[in-house]
Amino acid sequence: MAQSVGSLMLRGDLTLLMLVLFHLIGCGSVKELTSEPQGPWTRAELSDAKQTSSLADVNRFIAELKSQGAPITVSTLGTSAGGLEIPLVVLADPPCLDGTQARASGRAVVYLQANIHGGEVEGKEAAQMLLREACQGDRPLWLENLVIVCVPIYNVDGNEALGPGLRQRGHQDGPDPIGRRTNDDRLDLNRDCLKADSPEMRAVLAKIWKVWDPHLVLDLHTTNGTRHGYSLTYSPPLGADVDAEIQHWSKEVLLPAVREKLREKHDILTFDYGNSSSRGGERSWSSFSSLPRYVTNHAGERNRFGILSEATSFLPFAHRIKATSLFTATVIDFVADHVEEVLRICQSADRRSELLHATGATLGLEFETRSRGIQALLLEKRIEGRNTPAHKGPQEVESIPHDVRADFDAPVTPPIPAGWLIPAEEKDLIELIGRHQLHHHVLTEEILFPVESLWLTTSTVAKRSYQNRHNRTVKGELVEENHLARTGDVLVPSAQPQARIAFWLLDPQSPDGATTWSILDDPHWPGTAHPIRRILQIYPSTTDE
Repeated sequence: MAQSVGSLMLRGDLTLLMLVLFHLIGCGSVKELTSEPQGPWTRAELSDAKQTSSLADVNRFIAELKSQGAPITVSTLGTSAGGLEIPLVVLADPPCLDGTQARASGRAVVYLQANIHGGEVEGKEAAQMLLREACQGDRPLWLENLVIVCVPIYNVDGNEALGPGLRQRGHQDGPDPIGRRTNDDRLDLNRDCLKADSPEMRAVLAKIWKVWDPHLVLDLHTTNGTRHGYSLTYSPPLGADVDAEIQHWSKEVLLPAVREKLREKHDILTFDYGNSSSRGGERSWSSFSSLPRYVTNHAGERNRFGILSEATSFLPFAHRIKATSLFTATVIDFVADHVEEVLRICQSADRRSELLHATGATLGLEFETRSRGIQALLLEKRIEGRNTPAHKGPQEVESIPHDVRADFDAPVTPPIPAGWLIPAEEKDLIELIGRHQLHHHVLTEEILFPVESLWLTTSTVAKRSYQNRHNRTVKGELVEENHLARTGDVLVPSAQPQARIAFWLLDPQSPDGATTWSILDDPHWPGTAHPIRRILQIYPSTTDE
């Protein structure tokens, strides 16, 4: 067998790397991925990685696991846009009813979510297999220190949208068929975390965030971008305004440890999620958006750890399952081994969020990538006259220097106000802040507040629909003035743990909030003030009861 990629990297020999696909795969039958020779078995295992699990398969698997006496509670997250029930499994020994009980027992809560995109199926298979491993005694520390809340098939609509020969991702190396990306309302559920238009996301807010308030969110995907030499890429929360300790521990402690263990113990190479591009002859590696509409970014803005996993779709299905399973297990292992630190960091981040206004903190409104420096990355080697089949991984890779841009700065950072004032008639927005469990107060009398009002100079609406909405962009000038709030208006203070979510939803110029998503009923005419005011001072009589 050719020398391992891991050993080559360990020696620092990155000038030229020949990678044999067989070695990159590193596995035979998918049943070899489990250490226990007993079921239940996933559809992927039963078909030798030729098929992926249907909703019926997942429900069968969970029922069989439960019948063995596994320490799991089985329920439903909610109902999809297409009317299908979304399975929810809670792994806890002893059982827990909610996050409060978990914290009282000294355990951290991990939310494991897979199949948010119906064609990205590795996480669904890996999640089932990891539940089985934990239930059958392979991961005792999970049961001792954690509560695992698992939704193995989040986008049930997309998963079930199957048909003979249907290939939503034709480049992908198995399985066939796979489902579509969106739910039955044609919503991309990984763009819905703030506006919460989908019943799926509303269920997450009600059943996951409200009930469990997880410390770690793992969102399992598959990527089809740059053809590189990594089995899997990953990302922490990307927002530049995410709590500094959450950012540091994610980027400098958790992920480096996971990456090194996967390389040393399993010969699995990983790197920060991104794609390669050439600008002016120089290569750069850039991540995705920092906006909190994405699951893991949303977790970060809630003062929690969020980890994105992206298996590489050009590799065989069995290997993608293996890489996803090992990555996920290694992350959870690390959290289970550092549970006290994880609990402390999340609690401290909540306290710091409550003091953002009092300490004069600022939060980002615009973001741009920041260079981490030049690093050598493994890309498919281009050989003249040879074209690799679209669905096959690279036979050979080479080391190419890249300007890595997987972090973000915020060049526009207004100070966070004391709160925001929402007119009583904005019923949809008021309902939405309730879904996000934001502390708020309904005024019972008229009150004169010192505010900043955004007096609009432009207000434009996109011609094309995106996520079933027409995005709005506004510009204007912030003017300090006194504003008479009416009875029934809603005050949302920034002195709360979810201050960042409130900022993103409510600030008049937020690029991912009520204005952008056209949630507000107000027409936003140029020459008028934006309906949401930034409050500069909150009087004691108007605070939460």
